[in-house]
Amino acid sequence: MADAPVLEVDRSLVGTLELEGPDVPYVNLEDAPAIPTHLNVGAVEYTYDRSFPIKGHSAVLPQAIREYEAAGKRALIAERHERYLVYLA
Repeated sequence: MADAPVLEVDRSLVGTLELEGPDVPYVNLEDAPAIPTHLNVGAVEYTYDRSFPIKGHSAVLPQAIREYEAAGKRALIAERHERYLVYLA
């Protein structure tokens, strides 16, 4: 996907989203001009997978993150327009 939108994210902008269970790297994308399909953080490329509404996420997001981790994938959460976007590496 050479033409897919990619956003380079400075590592200093990555924080942590504390969930019931796993803590996940987090970045705020409210000021991004568009929703990228790929996020590059250093040498790691994350690809968009799905999103969750911020309100009500606690019922399903932590379980989804545990399932990704069990499958050997690393997740990064981005916040934009009242949604958590899940990117996977």
